[in-house]
Amino acid sequence: MHGSWTYGQHPDAVVVGSGIIGAACAEALTRRGVRVLVLDRGAVASATTASGEGNLLVSDKPPGPELDLALASLRRWPALLAELREELGPRRAACEYERKGGLVVAIGAAQSAALRAFAAAQRAVGVESHALAPDEIAAYEPHLTPRATAVLRYPQDAQLQPVLAATALLAAVRARGGEVRGGVAALGVRRDRRGRVRAVRTARGDVPCGAVVNACGPWAGSFADAVGAPLPVAPRRGLVLVTAPLPAGTVRHKVYAADYVGAVGAAEADLRFSTVVEATQAGTVLIGSSRQRVGFDPAIPVAVLRALARGATTLFPLLAAVPVLRAYGGFRPYTPDHLPVIGPDPRRAGLWHATGHEGAGIGLAAATGDLLAELLTGEPPHLDPAPFRVDRPGLRGAPEATEGVPAAGAVATRSGPGAAGAEGPVAQVPGGGVSLTVDGVARRARPGDTVAAVLLATGRAAWRTTRGGDRPRGVFCGIGVCHDCLVVVNGLPDVRACLREVAAGDVVETQRGAVLPGPATVPGEGEGGGSDAAGPTRTAGADGDDAHGDGEDRA
Repeated sequence: MHGSWTYGQHPDAVVVGSGIIGAACAEALTRRGVRVLVLDRGAVASATTASGEGNLLVSDKPPGPELDLALASLRRWPALLAELREELGPRRAACEYERKGGLVVAIGAAQSAALRAFAAAQRAVGVESHALAPDEIAAYEPHLTPRATAVLRYPQDAQLQPVLAATALLAAVRARGGEVRGGVAALGVRRDRRGRVRAVRTARGDVPCGAVVNACGPWAGSFADAVGAPLPVAPRRGLVLVTAPLPAGTVRHKVYAADYVGAVGAAEADLRFSTVVEATQAGTVLIGSSRQRVGFDPAIPVAVLRALARGATTLFPLLAAVPVLRAYGGFRPYTPDHLPVIGPDPRRAGLWHATGHEGAGIGLAAATGDLLAELLTGEPPHLDPAPFRVDRPGLRGAPEATEGVPAAGAVATRSGPGAAGAEGPVAQVPGGGVSLTVDGVARRARPGDTVAAVLLATGRAAWRTTRGGDRPRGVFCGIGVCHDCLVVVNGLPDVRACLREVAAGDVVETQRGAVLPGPATVPGEGEGGGSDAAGPTRTAGADGDDAHGDGEDRA
C-alpha cells in the first residue's frame, strides 16, 4: 500500500458506492464476518439514494425475476430493520418505515381492463391486490378524482426514508469493525499475475483487498470500464416535485396512474411520464415521475415539472391549490433488459457487481445485499441468481448510449466556455466509430481518439473554467502535465482530456474549476494492463491555470 491512505487492517472486500445498494451489500457482508471498506467519491448516500422517494414496491412489477427479488426484499426489510434496531438502538436505526400500501388508479375502460389483467398475473405469483368498489374508494383516499374507473389496492407496498435507511446500514458496518470513507474516488483496480483483483486504486493510494463490489449506481458503467470489464449501465434521469406540507391524511397511500408500469419498462431514450403521488411523514407530498436517458445532464426542465404537476392534479384535483416548495432530480442506473446485475464478473476474478436497479433500488436493496453476500461467501443463495448474471443474454450486444443524437442530416451546435462561437458540424467518422455525448450533444470519434482530439475536431478551444475568475481553459501542453484540459467524464471530474481515450457511451461535460484532491496517479502503472486504464487521474499540485501567465487565476 502506498500514498497517503491508512487503514487499520486490510479489508477483505471494498464496496465502491455508499448508496442504498452499496450499504446493503456492505451490511450483509459484515453480518457474515467479512471485513469491509466502503468508498464513495462524494458524501455518503448523497447521489441516487438521496434523490429517491423511498418506495418498496411490488405493485409495479410484472411476474419475473425482478418481482421475485422485490418480494424477497419486501419480506426481508422488516426483519432487517428490527435487527438494526436491536444492534444500534431505535434512534440510530430509525428510517420512517411504513407499510401503508399503494393504490393504482385507472381512468377509462381500456386502462381498467389492462390493470385488471396485470393484477391477475401478479396474484398468481404471490402479489396481493384487491379491487375497490366505488363506494370504498373514499375510505382509502377521500380526495381521489371521481373520474377513476378502477382502483386496485396493493397492501404489501411500503415506504421508508432512503438516506436514513442507508446511513443505518452503514452504521451497522462501522459497529462491526468496517469502515466508510466519503470523498475518496475509486479509479480502478490492480491485479496480480493471474489476473485476480488484488487492490483498488484510489486518489489516495492503493487499498489491498480480495474482492471489489461495483455498487456505483448510474456510474457503474464508468467504473466497469475503468477495470476493463464493460457493463451497459447508463443513467436515466428522473424528476420529483415536493409540495408544501398538508394535513395528515390528505394523501394516505402511494397512488399512481395505471400507465406507470409501461413508463418504468420503456426502453426508449425519449421522455416518459406517469403520475405518482405520495405523502411523507413530514406532510409534504412527492409528485413524480419522469424517466429520460439524457446522460448526466442535471437540468430540470420547466416543461417536465409542469407535466408532473398536471398529472398530479388529474389524480388529486385539490393539489392544484397547493404550492410547490422545490423540485429535485436524480440519475437511476438503467440496463437494457431492466434487470439489475448482481454477482461475480467472470472476466475479472475478484470483481463483483450490484447495480442496474434503476428506480427500484430502495425496494430491492435488502434482498440484493443478501444475494451478493451469499454468492461472495459461498452460502446457498436464497434466490436464483441466474437472471441477474453479468453474462446473461439480455446484456450482450447492448445498444450504444446514443441518447440525444440529432435526426439524420441535422447539425448539432453548442457554445463552449470561451469559444468564439458555436461548434462546427458533427464529425463524420467512417464505419460509425465510437459514439459519445459532449455537453448533451451527440458526437462520434475514431477508436483511439482522445477526448481532447474529439473536442478540438468539433471546434472547441476550451472546455473548462478556472475556479477563480471563471476563465476558459483547454489543451495547453497536450501531454498531461499542465492539467488545463480537465473535463468531467461519466460524472467523474478532473479527467485529463489529452490522455483519456474515448469509449462508447462516454458522457463528457464541461468542468467548472477543478477538484484535484490527492497525490498524483499515473494511469497504467499497475499490473494487468487494461484493468488500470480509464478513470480520472488527479494531482495535488497546481492545475496549470497559471501556465498562460495568469498567476492570480489559480484553479
